Amino acid sequence: MLRKIIIIISGLIGITIGTLSANALINNNIFNDIFNNTILRIITITVITLIFILMSLLFSGTLVAVLKSAEDKIAKIPMSKVVFTTLGLILGLLVATLLTTATVSIVSISWLASIISAFFYVIFGYLGFIIGYRRSTEVLNIFISKLITQKPKNEKKLSKNIGFLDKVVDTSALIDSRIHDIAKTGFLEGKIIVTEFVLKELQLISDSEDPLKRAKGRLGLDCVEYLQNIKEIELLVDNSYKYKEHSPVDDLLITYAHKYNCAIITTDYNLNKIATVQSIRVLNVNDLSNAVKPILSSGEKINVHIQREGKENNQGVAYTDDGTMIVVENGKEHLGKNIDVEVQSILQTSSGRIIFTKII
Repeated sequence: MLRKIIIIISGLIGITIGTLSANALINNNIFNDIFNNTILRIITITVITLIFILMSLLFSGTLVAVLKSAEDKIAKIPMSKVVFTTLGLILGLLVATLLTTATVSIVSISWLASIISAFFYVIFGYLGFIIGYRRSTEVLNIFISKLITQKPKNEKKLSKNIGFLDKVVDTSALIDSRIHDIAKTGFLEGKIIVTEFVLKELQLISDSEDPLKRAKGRLGLDCVEYLQNIKEIELLVDNSYKYKEHSPVDDLLITYAHKYNCAIITTDYNLNKIATVQSIRVLNVNDLSNAVKPILSSGEKINVHIQREGKENNQGVAYTDDGTMIVVENGKEHLGKNIDVEVQSILQTSSGRIIFTKII
């Protein structure tokens, strides 16, 4: 469709230029001794129009590809950036206009005034564009913070109108299923969104020949069903979002979150990092789990059950009720026994905490 439009526009441009060219030839008495005015006009318009149509046929495919690529890139830009970038460009051009008006009244040399004017428009237009693009998130946060910190007469009504940040759920978080327990406690506020492409990935996993993958996929689908039955949250299954088939789900989630200004709920470490780099808010279930684990301090005494050997010589390994690993110095000889230990140090890693202890 876009290619047809380009060809039609090229034909209209050819007719316009052909008409102007024919008038110029007739007015300057060129070829008048060979053709009369009507034939010359028809030939000129026809030839130039055909040239433009042929050029459009040759280059329209490339032009359509460029336009599609630009469209895809623009679609990934959040609306807030588009608005503030446009406002920044307009303000920059207004400043340039004011400076140009002042310059023209001072500089008497017309060509010098034109150069200075062009310089002002380019520089201030560019500065307005860049500042609007790079500072859009900061300015938006200022407006939001001012709106939230206002003290209205009816606070309950305002809190409903302002709402909370919508959250789109990743496949890994649904398979993990702890989001169901978190939602039941009321910690998740706002709309929880499950997209069609996430459901399709869960369906694909649940149809796998691998029993382990099949079980995980069904666990994720069950989690969606459980979330629908929780009254404390509003669950939306979005089937209206248009996306390219066979695109990576992580890329689709990031594009979706950008477009609709959503947070992403996940347990995927890589998705967490990529989304954070792109200024998308991420709610990592693993981070929440680590944050709510009981905190042990050095010197505290606890009773543990040695379950297996450690990596180092004579080490034993135990676990707390929440799954935190406890490394016991010289605990190998107490394998399968309950013993009292004293906490020496705690190591925080990306996968959780490790507690180092010694036998009392």
